[in-house]
Amino acid sequence: MKKFLALLAGAALGALVSWTPTAEAQTADRPLRLKGQSSHPASANFHLIFKLWAENVEKMTGGRVKIEALPAGAIVPAFEVFDAVSRQVLDVGASPFGYILGKHPATIPMSHGPLFGMDGYDYWGWYLDGGGLDLLDEFYRDILKYNVVGFPAPTDFPQGLGWFRKPFKSLDELKGVKLRIYGIGNETFGRLGVPVVMLPGGEIVPAMERGVIDAAEWINCAEDKKLGLNNVAKHYYTPGMHEPVTGGQIIINRNVWAKLPDDIKEIMRVAVVDATMRRNFILNRETAQACLDLIKEGVTLHRTPDEVLIQFLGEWEKIQADYAAKDPFYKKVIDSQKKYAELLVPFRLSWFPPYDLAGNFYWKDKVYLKRD
Repeated sequence: MKKFLALLAGAALGALVSWTPTAEAQTADRPLRLKGQSSHPASANFHLIFKLWAENVEKMTGGRVKIEALPAGAIVPAFEVFDAVSRQVLDVGASPFGYILGKHPATIPMSHGPLFGMDGYDYWGWYLDGGGLDLLDEFYRDILKYNVVGFPAPTDFPQGLGWFRKPFKSLDELKGVKLRIYGIGNETFGRLGVPVVMLPGGEIVPAMERGVIDAAEWINCAEDKKLGLNNVAKHYYTPGMHEPVTGGQIIINRNVWAKLPDDIKEIMRVAVVDATMRRNFILNRETAQACLDLIKEGVTLHRTPDEVLIQFLGEWEKIQADYAAKDPFYKKVIDSQKKYAELLVPFRLSWFPPYDLAGNFYWKDKVYLKRD
């Protein structure tokens, strides 16, 4: 009898150890646990969106789903998040398409611009209302061949051009400056004769300290201050045309997704919108304060010369035309974005009151960065 009871206990223990919760079996006591990582440092707003999304999902499912939201490098390197989720090394992840820029040229319009005059909210509108989500699914499934589903989490807009050790007034003065810049900024400034490199966020300040690079863009006053860029350069230029928005993606392995019940799928989708909106509002406030703090600390904020921005857009249009001529899916994406922008941008320029009209009426004396 003792031998029988021991065998029975061993079998029960083995069943407990090997049990994996199915979509139907999820409860607060026996939740589905998903392993996740972002491509950004723990303090970055995009990682905080990912973390808030995970918290939202746990709360909204009543504890049935728990997501581990780790920062860059915890499991895989920052640039490998997409591949890791596709292979289910990670169940979920968060990364911008710019980190896999070499996979396909459509990563550019699917993530960061220049978006034909649209801002971050217009870009999000294109995804949610203008056909972007269907193109996103096609992109993952048929073009990138990634075994994932994804949701856009646009953030960090608008972005600055970057930090420089010395001020500049023209593009020619940038041609001797080794610049870390992301995505299309890297390609376009490279074509314009600026020596460019691409590094993940956590490597930027050490590279500046060692003299590997002379200048760097990251995001904005708040996010850049977190990295410590203000400790290695004192001239900050804004705006930039290279990244009107960071088109981040929250992604889920497609096999994991297929096993989820419909209510949890909908919760995950809605939770992305809530987390992105809330964190973006917080970031705007943090950035407003951080810009004032940087000025007090001796950083000089400069308005990027319009000439540099126009030269950038002009060169980018040449690059974009080449991509569109060579790749049908790229053309499909930008045609969709142009159609949406052609309606929305002229409407906003025509209908919306100029932000500076009422703003200057109340706060003109407090505007710290004016056009030359």
